[in-house]
Amino acid sequence: MIANPRISAVVGLLLTIAFSQCHSRASDATIDWHYVGDGRPVTAFTLTPPNPSTVSLITFIAPIDGSNYLNGVCASVKFGVPIIAVNATNRTIDVTFSGHLSACPNIVLPVSGLEGHAGPLTAGTWSINVGQGFPPTVYFFSVELVPPSLSVQAGVASSLELSWPVSADTYALEATDNLVSSNWQAVTNSPTVSSNRYTLQISGNSGSRFFRLHRL
Repeated sequence: MIANPRISAVVGLLLTIAFSQCHSRASDATIDWHYVGDGRPVTAFTLTPPNPSTVSLITFIAPIDGSNYLNGVCASVKFGVPIIAVNATNRTIDVTFSGHLSACPNIVLPVSGLEGHAGPLTAGTWSINVGQGFPPTVYFFSVELVPPSLSVQAGVASSLELSWPVSADTYALEATDNLVSSNWQAVTNSPTVSSNRYTLQISGNSGSRFFRLHRL
């Protein structure tokens, strides 16, 4: 137990430095060194869930050299700081390394390999490219299409808020005043993005309107 508040503050600062220097975030994704709770090094790639869909948030663990390191900073001293980038067009998740730290604090939080988080992702075959070597190590996985759901809730004042997942980029929002006529028209208002969902405010005083997500 650390009784001295000054020592506690120093330890807390070192922990903050340790994690801030080896953690990287991109839109829809994060990457960091994988904490090893049981002491065994990471030697195999794992994907959770193993069969993701277009509504899944995925976690992947990728081995580097099969060794354990004192903490994430020590791993970054050797390999560089991990950086992640998601390319939805090419369906690739690229993990690269930038720079090398020069010092490793004496904090024991063993790590081995990398742990990444991403999603939801679009349907199709994806690759995770870990570039610690040349050529990079590549892992493939498939994302299954799940028809997206359209949510409606009360918005500001008399408006309504429509929302749907950003993974539904092959779907268009459409509206009609009459279900019998099937005269669906594209909604041209531009939605905003928040927490991996498109959000759109519409007036609630325009009579009956029906909305759907139509696959392009």
